Amino acid sequence: MEKKYLSCAETAKLVRTALKKNFPGVKFSVRSSVYSGGASIDVSWVLGPTTKEVDAIAGQYESADFDGSIDMETRYDHWLLPDGSAIIKHGPGTEGSMGYIPAVENPMPLGAIPVSFGANYVQCQRRYADRWEGETTLINQVAADMCKLQGVAWKGQNLTTGLFGSGDTEQVSQHAWRLLNTTSFAPGEVYSGVRYEKEGEDNGLNLPMVIIK
Repeated sequence: MEKKYLSCAETAKLVRTALKKNFPGVKFSVRSSVYSGGASIDVSWVLGPTTKEVDAIAGQYESADFDGSIDMETRYDHWLLPDGSAIIKHGPGTEGSMGYIPAVENPMPLGAIPVSFGANYVQCQRRYADRWEGETTLINQVAADMCKLQGVAWKGQNLTTGLFGSGDTEQVSQHAWRLLNTTSFAPGEVYSGVRYEKEGEDNGLNLPMVIIK
């Protein structure tokens, strides 16, 4: 079966459709860029799902990966499935060149067609405000609320440490950023505070707190 070559713009359209299907009600900005030697797609959104969740969907449409250990890029061909999702068809990897990315070879799924996506990389960036200059506002609010919960004085961004005792030298705003980064917001949900986690809850950060929405 002849391989179909998709442009960066056509690939971006697939990304938009997949995000809309998997995260209904979330507004994504999906922009494609073509430059000398390649192309990329930039995805951004405010609150909503985590970057990890979006990467799992949008990353299906990347045609390349980079092995930093040997400074080498490797390319992939894909199978495009009838539902619009994709899996790797073939990729040589970099292990043969002393890298760490394994080779991939997958048989054709039922109804799939071979394609070459037009974007080397799909870069996903979650935001915490509609305007870039307001990004730290929510992070600082979370940090201040974490301090209140712990009985620690909030002295401002980059000035407050010791959230979990004198041995904790990390800035509280970094704790807050990590907590936000792993918290998924459904459409319409907004931040309303922090609390100690309940038995059985796990934020994956070894932080004893979760965000209230």
